[in-house]
Amino acid sequence: DTLPLDDVGDGHLELVGRFAEFVDRLHAFLRRAGAARSAAEWSSALADGVHQLTATPPDSVWQVAQFDRELARIAGESDGDTALRHADVRSLLAHRLRGRPTRSNFRTGTLTVCTMVPMRSVPHRVVCLVGMDDGVFPRTTTVDGDNVLARRPHTGERDVRSEDRQLLLDAIAAATETLVITYTGRGEHTGAARPPAVPLGELIDALDLTAADPVSDHVVVAHPLQPFDEANLVPGRLCGTEPFTFDRTALRGAESARTSRIDVRTLVPEPLATPEVATDVSLADLQDFFRHPVKAFFTSRMQISTPYEADEVLDAIPITLDALEKWQVGDRLVRDVLAGADPGAAMTAEQLRGLLPPSALGVAVLKEVAGKAQPLVTSALRLRDGHTKRTLDVDIDLGDRRVTGTIDDLFAHQQVTVTYSTLGPRQRIRGWIDALALACGHPDHNWTIQSVGNQRSGAQRAQVAPVPEPQAREWLRDLVDVYERGLREPLPIPVRTAEAWAGEHELALRGGNALPDLRARKKWETPRFNDAGFPGDDADAWHVRAWGPEPPYAALAAPLRPDEAETAQGPHRLAHYAWRIWGPLLTSGHEQVLPA
Repeated sequence: DTLPLDDVGDGHLELVGRFAEFVDRLHAFLRRAGAARSAAEWSSALADGVHQLTATPPDSVWQVAQFDRELARIAGESDGDTALRHADVRSLLAHRLRGRPTRSNFRTGTLTVCTMVPMRSVPHRVVCLVGMDDGVFPRTTTVDGDNVLARRPHTGERDVRSEDRQLLLDAIAAATETLVITYTGRGEHTGAARPPAVPLGELIDALDLTAADPVSDHVVVAHPLQPFDEANLVPGRLCGTEPFTFDRTALRGAESARTSRIDVRTLVPEPLATPEVATDVSLADLQDFFRHPVKAFFTSRMQISTPYEADEVLDAIPITLDALEKWQVGDRLVRDVLAGADPGAAMTAEQLRGLLPPSALGVAVLKEVAGKAQPLVTSALRLRDGHTKRTLDVDIDLGDRRVTGTIDDLFAHQQVTVTYSTLGPRQRIRGWIDALALACGHPDHNWTIQSVGNQRSGAQRAQVAPVPEPQAREWLRDLVDVYERGLREPLPIPVRTAEAWAGEHELALRGGNALPDLRARKKWETPRFNDAGFPGDDADAWHVRAWGPEPPYAALAAPLRPDEAETAQGPHRLAHYAWRIWGPLLTSGHEQVLPA
């Protein structure tokens, strides 16, 4: 009932063996615990489980011995014929294994950390009570369902809250010189004032009532949140005539905070020097750059990448899937079926993978995803027309540059790529670059590029007709020039925003009523009330690294640089580069967006 894991190498065999042994021991314990009835059977099962599933360091072996003694005492004190339920065993263990006050080294002159229980009536020069927050002290208890006496308490019975108040009074009386009590007086997130624990508040009120003048303003010290706050370092600001701290690091931080702040500046005010690279340009690097130009600048030129974030393993049973999880299911279905897997087997594998909701909920989600994936697979198989998949190497001489790489997903004289994602600018520009590379690298064939993807209205495909070799060389060389310029600075050409500007500009050239900057701004800026959860390009982490948080549209629509004004393709930098990239694709008439 589970999909096998097929990517375990030789280096993981020892780990797999240890895990299998752990599962076997755990299963044996659960089987014995499930069959246990008497106290002796429970004690034996628990002892074997603890010994087989835990390891104790040598300096803590006494804990195992004490645990065994407690289990033996439970088995010896109980009647052998009495059947114990799971709740009964838990209650016995909670009572036997509860925390107990430890012996402390009092009166040694050193710092002693302990609970308030063992320090009763023991005098100390300094007593510090930490964490006296409201809601934490006094302790709150819940009534056990089996405790009949707790349902109707009477005077004289044990009261935990009253005991805690008595412990506080004993701790106060034990302080001979100094008493220090701390509590959280401000909220960690909002900074709102928080009251102390009720007994502590009563103590402060009692001090005000018994003293000649109110003393709460003197004895209650509000410490700043940051250690480098000036109040910690200026004499007399918090308490006494000395600074609260003599930390030199905090002093340097406070001195730095006094200086004027440096305004956020442009990351790369002027283009960097041209990197000394070989004349060969990788087709894969070219594709990666136009998929995300700013990210390519950071990763390729600046050698900066984001920290590796491991995917969080969810231990809860999924009830619904979000958009990303549905995309992962659909992408696997499309990829497996196009690779030759049976559609029914691929859907069964998704059910056994453990990522879908259980039972009918998972079937409903799988049917929804499969309904969107089926048109994509059908269209791709029709376009492939039974031809064998192949790859071709390209080696294109552009004069001063050479583009080399490999193009896959070729069937006869056309490329067919399928994605469960929405057919957007990234898929279109990828197909356009492959079309130019095939036209230049293998000009003897008329190559057609088919990119199939989802749209709101259903499956669609972007088709790029064969491109003449002379024009393909000219356009490809211009893209290489933009790529090399993008390795010198973060170019203001986010893919969606640049495509929106170029598409609206092309409409204006055909006589339509178009506002390129207005449409591009909508793609760039995240709506103020983003209820749909679709952020704009300005929220992209790489764009924030380049232009700061919430960068304005003016960061893209900056004035042209002198070397760009000579061949200006638009009124500002975004327009200039957007038209250089998208203009040939939009105006040449080679691309068509058709129903799949």
